[in-house]
Amino acid sequence: MSLLKNCADLRPTKADKYFGESCALGHFVLTQFRMEQTMIKNIIFDIGNVLAHFRWKQYISEKFPETLQERIAKATVRGPYWDEVDRGALPIDEVVKLCASLEPELAKEIEEFFRERTALVEEYNYSAKLIRQLKKQGYHIYLLSNYAGDLYEYARTHFEFIPLADGEMISYQIKKIKPEPEIYTALLEKYKLKPEECVFLDDLERNLEGAKKFGIHTILFTDYNTAMKELKTFGCEVIMEENKQKYSALLFDLDGTLWDTTDAAAQIWSDVAANYPGITEKVTGEKLRKLYGLPLEDIAQQLFSSSPKELAINVMEECVKVQCPILAKGGGKLIGDVRTALLKLRKSYKIFIVSNCRSGYIEAFLESHKLGDLVDDFTCPGDTGKLKAENIRLICERNNVPLSKAVYIGDTYADEQAVREAGIPFVFAEYGFGQAEHCDYRIFDILELCEVLEQDYNGF
Repeated sequence: MSLLKNCADLRPTKADKYFGESCALGHFVLTQFRMEQTMIKNIIFDIGNVLAHFRWKQYISEKFPETLQERIAKATVRGPYWDEVDRGALPIDEVVKLCASLEPELAKEIEEFFRERTALVEEYNYSAKLIRQLKKQGYHIYLLSNYAGDLYEYARTHFEFIPLADGEMISYQIKKIKPEPEIYTALLEKYKLKPEECVFLDDLERNLEGAKKFGIHTILFTDYNTAMKELKTFGCEVIMEENKQKYSALLFDLDGTLWDTTDAAAQIWSDVAANYPGITEKVTGEKLRKLYGLPLEDIAQQLFSSSPKELAINVMEECVKVQCPILAKGGGKLIGDVRTALLKLRKSYKIFIVSNCRSGYIEAFLESHKLGDLVDDFTCPGDTGKLKAENIRLICERNNVPLSKAVYIGDTYADEQAVREAGIPFVFAEYGFGQAEHCDYRIFDILELCEVLEQDYNGF
């Protein structure tokens, strides 16, 4: 240490320059030597926590009370039978019974855990881009993962990176799991791979140890940036292009944009209004559609125009209170393939809902269609006492999203006005209930939103 300090105190000399260049040359020669020795041609990826997030903690916390979460985890993902899910030798119903036998009192909750478990895994935003980049450089890409059969078939149609791979060996396909030697043998033999030409990335050391026994190079995946540095030592340098994504957050209106509760709501509101002698108007779906996008107080006064304002608002408040539990159990229809659209969009954007409604209405939507895991945050006048423009600003501030990086998707002129007041771009959902005078983008189906926004994105 003292020698280094003393050297640092001296002025640079020709010798310093020579030794600096020599060190650089030595590093280059060493790197080239390692590359020549390894000659990596094939990059093998695990999936869970490498290319996709195995989000079991979030999944359990979203679905079950805190008092039950640890018990459910120990009976499922942290239990003795979880490997059998990935192995695929037993019918999934049998595995569910085995897990439930560990916690008989929670048998129904454990069944629910398995029933909706496609939400356990989410594709990372970088995965498809990374694989494309590596393939451009001439590498062959393979997947080697412990994965249940039904979940993998779901992932095959929903995860962008899977079709990009040159091959795969998934545990359920041969009823063997990592680190059992048979699964490594199966991959190498199926694709005629030479172990010394392969590098394997996995987040579990035991799986890497299994690969090392075959002479496969390995990288312990702890995070993306570290893994890319490790890949570079094998000569695999991932050159990232600048992320030019224009927006980072999508704010959605609800009625007419994501779902339609018009007929169910009209019936509920009519039934409630019939209990008030002072209300003579009948609520119809046609009337409601024309009023969507307005604050609820304005809707109430226009629906019950012959009644005093205070009475109209009181009726409206009761209608909202009555309808939410009913809508949470059904009655509202999604407009288009909302789940698929949100799954895809969520890889690149934060997803918010901002609607002019009372508390409980957005929750009813999320509960009815099991979309809570795809929405990052939401708000409404019932929660904040503020209208849409202010709530747009509020939710962006709350989630550290600059207004310049947010865009709103709605279907009415009232939405357009609120969005302009908030100062962000407006996507007009042409398929919805209303009209708009000016918009920055226009879509005729929610799935088109992906393509429309990609015109402002230049990724890998």
